[in-house]
Formats: sequence, C-alpha cells, structure tokens
Amino acid sequence: MNTIAGTIALCFSFTLFIYLFGLKMEHSIKYDAGFFFLPLILLVLSLRFFYTDYKKNKKSLPISK
Repeated sequence: MNTIAGTIALCFSFTLFIYLFGLKMEHSIKYDAGFFFLPLILLVLSLRFFYTDYKKNKKSLPISK
C-alpha cells in the first residue's frame, strides 16, 4: 500500500512541478511562488512512503548465504 501511495504522490508532484514551471515561463497572472509547497510536500511524502516500504520489505526477506 505504501508503494501505491508513494507512486501516486510522486506522479502528482511531478505533474504539479511541470504545470507550475509552465505558468512561470508564460509569466501568467495565476503563478505564485507559494504554490511550490504542495509539490514539495508530495515529494517528501512519496520518499517517506518508499522508505517505509523498503524497511518493511527488508525485514521480511530471508537471509540466504
């Protein structure tokens, strides 16, 4: 479940980064620098989800020598 949540957060984060970059390059009146906080929060959340999933899967793997 963490992998799915991380993937969704990462996709939306990059989509919002691209959208906001496009608004900035067009010099749109809708652009505000504060809008970059949401994609940053989503990026941090996705990294957290992937890390917790990695830790959980690392513990469950059998050690073979």
